[in-house]
Formats: sequence, C-alpha cells, structure tokens
Amino acid sequence: MKKSIYLFAAVLLFTACKEETKTEAKSETKADAVIMPYTATYSSSFTISDNQKNAQAVLQSYKDWEDNKLNNAPAYFADTVLMIYPDGGNVRLTRDSMVHFWQKFRDSLSSSKIEVAAVTNLHSTDKNTDWVGVWYKQTDTYKTGKVDSAFYQDDNNIVNGKIVYVSSKKQNLKKK
Repeated sequence: MKKSIYLFAAVLLFTACKEETKTEAKSETKADAVIMPYTATYSSSFTISDNQKNAQAVLQSYKDWEDNKLNNAPAYFADTVLMIYPDGGNVRLTRDSMVHFWQKFRDSLSSSKIEVAAVTNLHSTDKNTDWVGVWYKQTDTYKTGKVDSAFYQDDNNIVNGKIVYVSSKKQNLKKK
C-alpha cells in the first residue's frame, strides 16, 4: 500500500510541475537545449492526450477482466492484438482467440481485484500514435484458495479507438 501511495504522490508531483515545465520550455533557446545521452528508438515527443475515450476503453477492459465479462472485448480490442507478457513472451492473436485464451485463465480464478494507481493518456506527436499507460495492483484469488498479488505497468497502443498492442510489466509484491 505504501508503494501505491508513493507512486501516486510521484504522479501528482509530475502533474503539478507540468505547467511550470511548459513555461520553461517556451523560454528555452537553442543554446539552452540539452543533449541527451541516448536517442529514443521509438519517440521522445509525447503530449498528454485529451482523448479520454482511449483511457476509458483501456480501463473498461480492466474492469471487464475484474468482473469476468470478457465477452465485452469487441467494444475495445481490435481484430488482432499483440500482447507482450511480463516474462517477455508475446503472442499476436485474433481478438476472439485472445478472449478464449484469457477466459481459460480467468476461469481458474474465483475473483480478481484491480486497484488503479495512475492512468496516463499520451499522444506521440512524431509518430501520430496514441498510448494509455496504466499502473495498477492486481490481486487474484484462485479457486484453489491461493492468492497472488502484483503491481503492473501496462502500455496500451490505441488505433481508431481500439487496443492493438499491450505490453505488461510486473513487480511481485513481497509477502508480509
């Protein structure tokens, strides 16, 4: 819980500093430009997106997982989806195959609880792509009684209002 609070505080601090950063960036000249030690291979040019429907679609997919309503997937997933799992494995499946695959796992659970810590709705200006990042804690209770909790950070790529790509990172929580 403390980690979630610290993470939330960091997000609030970032948001509070956002307006100041915009002002500073406008006054920056070429002579003030910072040379970065690395060049991003995808993009370094992101803005906060005003398209709340993207974030809504992603969060609804999480809620439907939690409520075991995966049959709602056509509302927010594209016909084909690429999933990158925390262990590095990946699959590109049709939406129907993905839902079938996920449903088999979801059926092994008696419950799944998701606590969202932060949502970032981004637009890459140089790639013209939309992304929704979600930080959350998920607690799964298996039908066997086993309980498993972890903190996740997912990057969801949205194209034409549908999720086409999900990359998930996982941090296991220490047992108390």
